[in-house]
Amino acid sequence: MKYIIFIILSIVTSISNAQNIIAPEGGGEYIVPQNDDNCLNDIDRSNIQNRLTINQTHLQRKGLLNPPSNREDIQFAWPLQAAETHAWNNYYGISNYIDQDSTVGIKDFNCGSRTYDGHKGIDIFSWPFPWYQYENNSIEIIAAADGVIIEKDDGFEDDHCECIGSWNAVYVQHTDGSVAWYGHMKIGSLTEKAIGESVEQGEYLGIVASSGCSTGPHLHLEVYDSEIKLIEPFTGECNRFNEDTWWEDQQDYREPKLNLLHTHDAVPEHGCPTVNEDPHFQNEFYPGDRIYTAFYYKDALAGSISNYRILTPDGEVWSEWEQEMETTFNASWWYWSEILPDDAPFGIWTLEATYSGEVLTHEYSYGVYANVENNDIQIKIYPNPAKNLLNITGINNTFKIIIIDLSGKTVFTENSKNNKVDITSIAAGLYTIQIQTEDKLYVEKFIKN
Repeated sequence: MKYIIFIILSIVTSISNAQNIIAPEGGGEYIVPQNDDNCLNDIDRSNIQNRLTINQTHLQRKGLLNPPSNREDIQFAWPLQAAETHAWNNYYGISNYIDQDSTVGIKDFNCGSRTYDGHKGIDIFSWPFPWYQYENNSIEIIAAADGVIIEKDDGFEDDHCECIGSWNAVYVQHTDGSVAWYGHMKIGSLTEKAIGESVEQGEYLGIVASSGCSTGPHLHLEVYDSEIKLIEPFTGECNRFNEDTWWEDQQDYREPKLNLLHTHDAVPEHGCPTVNEDPHFQNEFYPGDRIYTAFYYKDALAGSISNYRILTPDGEVWSEWEQEMETTFNASWWYWSEILPDDAPFGIWTLEATYSGEVLTHEYSYGVYANVENNDIQIKIYPNPAKNLLNITGINNTFKIIIIDLSGKTVFTENSKNNKVDITSIAAGLYTIQIQTEDKLYVEKFIKN
């Protein structure tokens, strides 16, 4: 495909309604780190299964585990959810399904190649910036179905990118006798419920991490029926283990999604902690800075189109362009950059993307401190840190308040003449507050206790 290469060297004053299909400056496929080892070797798997069998017998004798009932009663919900403070559009991708080929070849349930030789589970990986999500406890593992905890493993190292030691895991038996293994959890994050206690579908079990034989943060979900036969919860033409889906609502094999769009002050760096993953997130820019606009995809399909726009503080389109995906990837990312001029309007700008029927936005500030200095503004906020109320001084007329969290999401907006702002509705954490009057903008960091 021939591309029209369009590099923004300066901000233009007028923009055509026609969009440009332009090549990104960088990015591409994100390849999930992987080695030739399974998440569990045969010895580890056999040892776990022996422990589970012993615990099942013990729990049944104590009346804490009932005999298996009808399989039709069991339908799985998705086993992950974003933490309440995690505001990204999506947070994961799927790298591996169960290997359906009993020979040296590979084949997944859909007759594709999203697996590796001998793999016995579903690997759902954190994306983008898996180690940022790990550090912030962003992805929670939850019970796919009601059941009883029949074993737990905890206390093992969880922050490596190679096959080391044992994993942290929770094992849940359902009413039909099937058992789900939730592996690679974060040390100390496991549910406080004990072996023999019940959990409900959707109940918290732990945090996604990289314990045991793991090359990065992900959940390994492994399921066995009541006869200890391996199950592939996804139904498909090449599933040799079971005919029916085990999901309440089975996802499509490919579900195109823009997980995140963000602004950065350098090219984002991906990798394990030892090679310094660094998102270079930045939401504040000034004249002369280089801004990087980046977009992070799950299952983006070849031939699909993304539309990108940058909007000024008054909502005018400043620039717009398109991207056509050339190849289908499990995960991919792309970025563009430009040097910011000194003749653009100061204020809160918006990066916008439309993909697969969704419109996503990300706000960032441009030149606001320069604007504050030039206007000799005398606004102050206190206390800082604050608990329930922020007091604002130095304003006598109507103003607008915007509060933005660390991910760039706007969590509070208000037009007010009141100099006391009730912030009880936002969670504890570090925020940026933007106070906009008719001709001035004040920006400051504050902490909510």
